[in-house]
Amino acid sequence: MQKNLLLTFVLLTVISFGSKAQHLPGVSMGNYSGTNALYHNPAFVSDNRYSVYVNLVGAQFYMGNNAVKYDAPYSFMALITNSVPDQYRNERGVTQFPRTYLKEKLNGKDKFMNVGGDVRLPSIMFPIMKGRAGIALTTRTRFILNMDDMTEPLARLISKTTRLEGLQGPRFDNQSGRLHFNAMGELAMTLGGTVIDNETDFLKAGITVKRLIGLYNAYAIIENSSFSLSPDPAWDNKRQIIEVDQINAKYGMTRDEAFQNIRPTPAWLLGNAAPGSGWGFDIGAVYEYRPDINKYTYTEKGVRKRDASKNKYLYRIAVSLTDIGRVRFNNPNYLLQQEVQTANRQFTFDDFQKLEGSEGVFNAINSSLGVSGSLAPNVTSVLPTAFQASVDYNIKPNVYVNALWVHNLIPRSAFGMKAESVVGVTPRYEHKWYEISVPLVLMNRYRTPSIGLAGRIGPLWIGTDHLPGLINIGKPKAFNLYFGLSAGLFRKPPESQNKCWPPEDSWLRRIFSKR
Repeated sequence: MQKNLLLTFVLLTVISFGSKAQHLPGVSMGNYSGTNALYHNPAFVSDNRYSVYVNLVGAQFYMGNNAVKYDAPYSFMALITNSVPDQYRNERGVTQFPRTYLKEKLNGKDKFMNVGGDVRLPSIMFPIMKGRAGIALTTRTRFILNMDDMTEPLARLISKTTRLEGLQGPRFDNQSGRLHFNAMGELAMTLGGTVIDNETDFLKAGITVKRLIGLYNAYAIIENSSFSLSPDPAWDNKRQIIEVDQINAKYGMTRDEAFQNIRPTPAWLLGNAAPGSGWGFDIGAVYEYRPDINKYTYTEKGVRKRDASKNKYLYRIAVSLTDIGRVRFNNPNYLLQQEVQTANRQFTFDDFQKLEGSEGVFNAINSSLGVSGSLAPNVTSVLPTAFQASVDYNIKPNVYVNALWVHNLIPRSAFGMKAESVVGVTPRYEHKWYEISVPLVLMNRYRTPSIGLAGRIGPLWIGTDHLPGLINIGKPKAFNLYFGLSAGLFRKPPESQNKCWPPEDSWLRRIFSKR
């Protein structure tokens, strides 16, 4: 099973030249989404349906591309669940995945890639100020691999390796591309509250402040370079040498000790002992139109109150800016980086055998390019800043339809992480104990239409925004899956029906209902 999981991770990293359905519209846009909604808009912390909400654990993984399609005879679901048929395993039971299962899309255009995921760790959310405000404490880790503007021959070399016959022989000039990988931890506090409560018009706002811990960083920036492949006589011409005719590159990575020395103590989390650190922010506001607010109003001891257990809007509009900030990797104990401009160098198969960790890879690259040592560490990686907007419409009790737009605000040339731009519509049926939704999403930088399926029952939530990619329909270029466990105590309704104002059988309600 461990080997199968390793193969799955390698595939997520290698074949996914772009999708990021990391926004989880299937489980994050409902009124019982809890802390999952805060990653879209921090204002959702206020006036929600919980007196306390606890996320135990959650995870998501996503990928996609514009370079290759998944063309294996078994699905991603079979790969993840280790249920691949025996005919596709070797004598030791390990799943076989030859690179012929990756069907290339060759059109001469630059390639991009987005791969990533996050683990949503224990978090809590609860109301304050008699429900007029809310607060949340959240934790998570996430990793994001971005590749942008990679010329097609260079992308093919990464995807198919030197064994691809189509790359052997000719010289490829003007090659360039950018590759960034970041892993980070996050400790966050969200605070939000009511700004306007004017009967039918309701407005709330919120902010999230994040302490970011840079766990790992690796990057390669290549410009105006050229390469060719030639047979390696040391291997009886059965392997290829990468002949680097000209290269202009910057590259760096984090030593493996960075993971070994993780210490989840206040001093380590808030100090400078980690490879990197930084701060981030989310800001947002939510407007609700509540034409029937009197249905959800009651009096208690002469005080007029809202029924906190009910959703009150006909439609809801939410806008936010998320992941504003950056992580600076500058710990000299962990960071390695180099910059080189050279010509007539070689990468051979033997140079990259029996390497010891990330530092071994870094030294092997240095040796092949004729440089040594590391420059002073000073890498600043931007967060995947995005504009997010959604509209949620209540068609009838328990039935809603949500429209979501997420747009990346980080330029492709920027150093760091980029969010995936998506637009989608998600109808859902929600109840406090269960929920089902069907995301209809244009993902993969608005390139790939898809349909998903997501649900929540009790503490379990699970879903995908790309169901065809999960079950292998139509040679998919994208894939995502999310799941988790959470629980909460719901806010209480009025103790008795006659506390509702006006009561259901009130002459005053009958008069207003005729208007």
